Amino acid sequence: MMSKTTISKETAVLHRAAWLVPVRTPPISNGGVLVRGNHILAAGPFERLKAEAPAHAKHVDHGSVALLPALVNAHTHLELTALRGQIALPRESFSAWLRELLPSRVLLTPEEQVEGFTAGEQELAAGGVGLYADITNGVCLETAHTESSPIRQTFLEILGFDRSDLEAALDPDLFKAFTGMSPQDHPHCSLAAHACYSTSGALIRQTKEWCRERGSLFSIHIAEHPDEVEFIRDGTGFCRELLQTLGRWNPRWKPLCTTPIGYLDQLGVLDEHTLLVHAVHMTESDWEIVLRHRSPVCFCPRSNLNLNVGRPDISKAVRWGATVALGTDSLASNTDLNLFAEADYVLNQHPDVSPDLILSMITLGGATALGQSHRFGSLEPGKRSALLAVSLPDFLPASRLMETIIQQGKEGACEWASIPKTGN
Repeated sequence: MMSKTTISKETAVLHRAAWLVPVRTPPISNGGVLVRGNHILAAGPFERLKAEAPAHAKHVDHGSVALLPALVNAHTHLELTALRGQIALPRESFSAWLRELLPSRVLLTPEEQVEGFTAGEQELAAGGVGLYADITNGVCLETAHTESSPIRQTFLEILGFDRSDLEAALDPDLFKAFTGMSPQDHPHCSLAAHACYSTSGALIRQTKEWCRERGSLFSIHIAEHPDEVEFIRDGTGFCRELLQTLGRWNPRWKPLCTTPIGYLDQLGVLDEHTLLVHAVHMTESDWEIVLRHRSPVCFCPRSNLNLNVGRPDISKAVRWGATVALGTDSLASNTDLNLFAEADYVLNQHPDVSPDLILSMITLGGATALGQSHRFGSLEPGKRSALLAVSLPDFLPASRLMETIIQQGKEGACEWASIPKTGN
């Protein structure tokens, strides 16, 4: 039971809805959430909260909606938002897509990237995202954060197959600025290695060590396409040709005769703070390695579909107990940044994964993957009071609640019931 003496009568607000979706616990019919400022005080049956709330608490009845926590998009590239619609999707292969992406990206001006980033962030917020992870190459690193913006976990991406340390891989000014950031002053800034075929082993290891020293999350694209698997195992194929074409090939490098996940295991960079993105081409032993190290996984299935790289085994990851999140990737490989649409795709393509687990992937799963489950992902006391209201039809049976929330969200039938102020 909540202590009334800790509640400010002037600022407490009691939200009521037809359904409450706490995420960690089953949905509650005629539910309520009591908030004060930026934090949740209590969540549960409305009548109980009404009896416990201070007499002067403001009551807001949202009617036939489901109240749920803000969504968490665990992988985006918002600097590529300016390429929306410029690359025809789907593509026949990853290599065909990349051959079109690289010259298109070079032509983007910094101003276009910033403008695209801002538009992308607004699209995330409109779709109910309260927290997201974004990969940047530096252009949008210092983009201003507004009160309506979701919280951003920023990853500066490190590339350089022919480089062996961070200073050599980064622009000097960027290296000085980023490595000089203290984790206390910039808790949401971290590093990501691009991939095993584009970032040297020494650089991957050093990037991870930088993150470990600061207690920061580390991210890497892994096992996304067959070309990556072939290159790590045999040293042949498109990835080698690409590195040679770009002048990034290292003639001293030798094939590793293992999988991309096996390679990361050898490098010693896998732990619960290493976010693995895509994970399409995974063996049984790969999943055993991931589970042993408790590394979270972010799937981006619509991007995988559009690049024709394969279909991730989401049901296996869920069945084996991995921490699983979803991401929309970029608008160079996806048609929108609607996380509900990503969840709806999983709902339709992976019928053995239950709707409640899919909804968890875009809330608590994402928050856990980003190390933010103490603030996001579920409706619990102490967490941020970012409440999302999804419109529901009247007389909805409980058995169809979760899938209806996902489908309604995909269609845009959602709005913010409560948005905390930035910074807390």
